Amino acid sequence: MHNKDPKRWDVFICHVSEDENYIIQLKEAFVREKIDVFFAKDELSWGCELHRVINDGLRDSKYGLVVLSKSFVNKCSKWTSSELSSLHSKSRLSTQDCILPIWKSKELELSF
Repeated sequence: MHNKDPKRWDVFICHVSEDENYIIQLKEAFVREKIDVFFAKDELSWGCELHRVINDGLRDSKYGLVVLSKSFVNKCSKWTSSELSSLHSKSRLSTQDCILPIWKSKELELSF
């Protein structure tokens, strides 16, 4: 039977590079629970078009998990701003919320 849902991933993780160790732990926890995760480093290859890969991940994910942290707020890079903008547009076009924000803090470190 053909799956009509074109979504390839369950979750796209929007984050800043400063939080990468936390993000890797989070991604691994999702994978253990059989949740398909778009993680840019896993999808990039030498010579690929970075914007295309990121845009495909945003488009082809059911949800966008935005990992908010002090670094995220302070850095507010062009990448994270672009990803947030895309997720916001996607959410407005959807019949359900697709943005899942979480706050990363030292007090709430992951313990899986």
